[in-house]
Amino acid sequence: MILQRIIIATPSSQFIFERQSIAETHFAPRHYIITRAFRSRTEFETLNEAWCRLPISCGGATHCAGISSLNYSESVFPSTVFSLYLRAIRYLLPEKKKVAVICAANVALAAIAVYEPVLLGRVFDAIAGDGSITTNLVIWLAIGAFNIVAFILVALAGDRLANKHKMQVLLESYEHVMRLPLAYHQQTGSSRVLHTVLRGVDTLFALWLDFMRAHLSTVVALVFLVPTALAMDWRLSVVLFGLAAAYAMTSRFVMQKTEHGQRALEQSNHHVFGHVTDTISNVGVLQSYNRIATETNTLRIFAHRLLDEQYPVLNWWALAATLNRLASTLSMAVVLLIGSLLVSRGELAIGDVIAFTGFAGLLISRLDQITGFLTQLHDSRAKLQEFFRLENEAGGEPRMCSKPALGAVSGAVRFENVSFQYPSSHCGVSDIAFSVLPGQTVALVGPTGSGKSTIINLLQAVQTPQEGRITIDGTDISDVSRESLRRNIATVFQDPSILNRTIEENIRVGREPASRDEIAKAAHTASAASFIECKDGGYDAAAGDRGACLSGGERQRIAIARAVLKNAPILVLDEATSALDVETESKVQIALNQLRQGRTTFVVAHRLSTIRNADLILVIEDGRIVERGSYDVLAAEGGRFAALLAAGGFQADPSEVEPAIERQSANGQPFPRSRRSLLQYSSRLPISRSKPRSTGR
Repeated sequence: MILQRIIIATPSSQFIFERQSIAETHFAPRHYIITRAFRSRTEFETLNEAWCRLPISCGGATHCAGISSLNYSESVFPSTVFSLYLRAIRYLLPEKKKVAVICAANVALAAIAVYEPVLLGRVFDAIAGDGSITTNLVIWLAIGAFNIVAFILVALAGDRLANKHKMQVLLESYEHVMRLPLAYHQQTGSSRVLHTVLRGVDTLFALWLDFMRAHLSTVVALVFLVPTALAMDWRLSVVLFGLAAAYAMTSRFVMQKTEHGQRALEQSNHHVFGHVTDTISNVGVLQSYNRIATETNTLRIFAHRLLDEQYPVLNWWALAATLNRLASTLSMAVVLLIGSLLVSRGELAIGDVIAFTGFAGLLISRLDQITGFLTQLHDSRAKLQEFFRLENEAGGEPRMCSKPALGAVSGAVRFENVSFQYPSSHCGVSDIAFSVLPGQTVALVGPTGSGKSTIINLLQAVQTPQEGRITIDGTDISDVSRESLRRNIATVFQDPSILNRTIEENIRVGREPASRDEIAKAAHTASAASFIECKDGGYDAAAGDRGACLSGGERQRIAIARAVLKNAPILVLDEATSALDVETESKVQIALNQLRQGRTTFVVAHRLSTIRNADLILVIEDGRIVERGSYDVLAAEGGRFAALLAAGGFQADPSEVEPAIERQSANGQPFPRSRRSLLQYSSRLPISRSKPRSTGR
């Protein structure tokens, strides 16, 4: 066991890490213990930039640490209300000079606001015959007018700054979420992530706005108010202090009573938002099955549950508002009563009583602001915690990571005893080892859940091997940036995932700088040009939400055109034609065959022609390779692959089915018309044997 202590200095502070590694094995796990908390994601990325450059020697080999070695812990960040508030305010640090000017202006306005009741008292003293009425009145009116104009200008500056940072944080959060591993999105759900980001950004915006407008100025006003009131009369000051204490105790009591309810309320909000998002995104299916009334009733249940959680919280804060208003009214009455008594004794001037009533009004308004602030912060606690938890989520590759880029490759892929297991699950792959030469095709065959998609995910760095390594042209993919790795891999998924944009924009996803001619050429190669040109608007026609304006075959050919445009040396076909009808699949298969030429291709296979033409077939069961070889070799061995063939576990290619049907029809024999019957018929067709190919082992 090796234990090293690492200290890395950043512009704001030092971060201390302890690194443990087990030197006996080449691919040993390494554990990093954070002994000092990060103060922001910016500092986290700053540290990781330096961390990525630190070589880790283990078993005679040197590896880059990378982001996968660093993660946030829930316990690292305090979850108290004010610690969350301070973290929210730290987002304004890049504009700290502007924020300081705005806050300083608010502080000055708060100080002036404290002096206004004193001036008003002087006006009343002048009316009573002590001093100049005109002078005191003009000064009081001038200060009041200045206060109003200055407040408007300061509020406008604060609004602009808060809106600017709102957009900036939204963009940063969007990029951060998009860089998170696919597994995180699958486990969390897109609606919850969306809800967390939008509500978190809105909450931060409200806090920033109130911080620059009111929070600091309220505190400063109270700080100025205390000595000013004490200097005028300590007896009336005690009444004001009692009022402040009543507000504080009431707010603290209500916050304690509503803490659990506020957390439950946030979860109910997520349920409502998630249900709405889920049903609207699947409205076609729900309409088809007449589920509208049922789903509306389900939403009604969620809404009632939300109200059941919300009403007790609202009741407690309504009680607090009532008690605070009662305390303020009683305090004002006591000030007037005691003040009148002191004036009658000649111990206090009328202007001082007027000033104290102004102080009481100012104190009440400021205490109301503080109560509102505490209520807002308490209501925002669950939202901020969830948003910061999302911000803290690591696993994606940060922009600042200095891993080298994977350059142009020929497509030689090698899996070296790769193992991976999903958390809290027995599913995964174990000891996967095979090699593929540039331009060869590998077919992954096996039952659902056997590990085929996991192998594809490992190749694309969606998952990280826990043991072993994967190389492309001899380079370990964990030592290069994921962005550069994925530039060299084009994927055609079973679900083509069409964006709600034009057809041209959907194809351009493959390569952003592509010209219109290159896009048209890619569409022609993918057998998509004919149907695109027939649409109103052609390439500028809208694809619709998730490709609603396109048929299944059209969506798939758009996805193939994307891959053609990307022109990557490695191609992944994840059951790209399994959901299509026979006629459409025949057209798509032609496009796929053109796309595969000259590329290293990984195919999650279900079609006989694809399997037969593969250079290497891997039969996967329970996460392990149980058979490997060419089509003819495996078919002759009589193993699992041969059993799948005998059981009709694969579909014949439409090019074999249709000629046979035509021959049957010419002889006057009935032939199947449904897709299911066609597939059953195809399993009885004779399987031609092709010349054995290299197994790539």
